[in-house]
Amino acid sequence: MTYSIANAKRQFSDLVKRAAYKGETVTVGTRGKPEAALISVEELRRLQDLELERDARLLADAVRRSTGTVGIEELLRAWGDVHPPGKATVTRTTPAKTSPRKPASKRHRAKGSR
Repeated sequence: MTYSIANAKRQFSDLVKRAAYKGETVTVGTRGKPEAALISVEELRRLQDLELERDARLLADAVRRSTGTVGIEELLRAWGDVHPPGKATVTRTTPAKTSPRKPASKRHRAKGSR
């Protein structure tokens, strides 16, 4: 079952408990189309471990098949992430940094004072 975003907001605490303690996968979306999911931290770690194991196997296979030096294109092709030259994509995984704020002592000074 996919919860609407509005319903998920109203039931957020309950949905988190269902994912965390009952091991349920709770999907949230709009118009019945899933867009996000809540899973337990345990399930997240299991999925991350599986991904690491897969990456290690793919790397070992690429090294085993290579005839010496492995070019970046061959390595990326083995991982299934090839983008045409000059068309690489970058995905931001951390929030963009904002410009630093001025120290409070300078922000709240009265006009004309130093």
